[in-house]
Amino acid sequence: MKKAKALPCLAALCLLGACAQTAQGKLRQAVYDTASAYHLLASPMPDVMAGHVPGVSLSAAQKSLARQASQSVLNELAALEQSIQNNDTLSQTAVAALQADFASFSTCWTGLRQGNTPQSCTTPASQTTTTSAEAATPATTGSN
Repeated sequence: MKKAKALPCLAALCLLGACAQTAQGKLRQAVYDTASAYHLLASPMPDVMAGHVPGVSLSAAQKSLARQASQSVLNELAALEQSIQNNDTLSQTAVAALQADFASFSTCWTGLRQGNTPQSCTTPASQTTTTSAEAATPATTGSN
C-alpha cells in the first residue's frame, strides 16, 4: 500500500526536478533561442542574394557585408553548440557575444533589405571568433 502511494509522489518530484532552471540550462536555452531566431531571420538570404526578391537589390559590397555578419553569428553558434554537445560549461560572456553578434546581424540584414547600410554592417559586434574552448571557459574580457 505504501509503495502505491510513493510512486505518484516520486513521479511528481521528478517532474519538479525537470522544471528546475540551472544557470547552465538558461545559457543553453539562450543559445537555442538565438539559433532559432537567426535561422528564421536568415532564411530568405539565399533568395535575396540571388536577386529573386522583387524590390530588393544588393550591391556586391552589401552582399559581402551581409555574409560577414551572418558568418560571425554562425561561427559563434557552431562553437557554442559544440560545447553543448560535449556537455562543456558555457560562459555568460560567450553567450552574450553570440547575442551581440546576432543583434548586429539582425540590424545589418534588416537595413540592407530596406536599402541602406547600417553601421552594424561595417563594425561587427564581435571582432574575434569564439572557439569551443573559449565558449567553454569564462572569459576575463569583453566580446570586443
